[in-house]
Amino acid sequence: MNLPVELSMTRDSWLSQLDPRLKLAALAAISIIVVLVDSRPALLTVFAAAVVLASGLRLRPRAWLIVVGILLATAWGTVLSQALFYVGDERTVLFTIIPAGELLGRSYAGLDFTSEGAAYGLMQSLRLLAVTLAGLAICMSTSPERLVAALSRLRVPVAIGFMTVAALRFVPTMIEEWATVRRSARLRGAGCRGTSWPRRMKLELALLLPVLAASLRRANALATAITCRGFDATQPRTFYPELRFSLAQRTALVSIVLLVAGVSLVKSLYWLAEGRIYYTTLLDPLYDFARAWL
Repeated sequence: MNLPVELSMTRDSWLSQLDPRLKLAALAAISIIVVLVDSRPALLTVFAAAVVLASGLRLRPRAWLIVVGILLATAWGTVLSQALFYVGDERTVLFTIIPAGELLGRSYAGLDFTSEGAAYGLMQSLRLLAVTLAGLAICMSTSPERLVAALSRLRVPVAIGFMTVAALRFVPTMIEEWATVRRSARLRGAGCRGTSWPRRMKLELALLLPVLAASLRRANALATAITCRGFDATQPRTFYPELRFSLAQRTALVSIVLLVAGVSLVKSLYWLAEGRIYYTTLLDPLYDFARAWL
């Protein structure tokens, strides 16, 4: 993956040596399970699995700070939104941002930061954090050609797989391009101290124009390059080296599939029982397990 320098990694980690199909299966499993489960132990377990995946990265300290910053910003956004707009019955107000009052003859409710909402938002943020962390780990440890090969072996059309990988490759490139443009603008005196916030926001939006222009030029160059090389999505393709599962990786893949299938089945039966669509006393232990742990 064409990553910025500060996000580059070495290729000797155990994560980079895994079959990309197994990594995609792990990402899909995490994405599915975080939607199915609701309990705190289950969400923490899924997040721990994403942390294990990310532990296979070999990043520089600055890169880890960027990753942690992204995760903290995601978690804080979820916590703040839930703490301010929590609709539960129990509400312990920690502080008030906008007190309740009356405006133009109409009363309005205040905006309170509640502890129950913050706790709920923190747990719900684990869904986003798990998927984000797992996605970063897989994208940063897998080269574009290996991702294309994996998608092709998974029977994804070559055109779709190529577009997906190209889009993923453009993201870090655009981030690096934006950082370069912003650095150049600051060297020319843009956004100096004393500049008002509206002025700064206008300057930041103006920086998007050269980034967009560079992206369009890069996309045109990519289209010309693949056309000159005779790329045809309708023709069969070969990949070297060929993807081959080891016994351990094949076992891990089967385990992931069985885990997702098991969680989906248990939650489906629990939802059917909760909705009074299908219930049997024989499955009471299963319902109790789903209620407590899923």
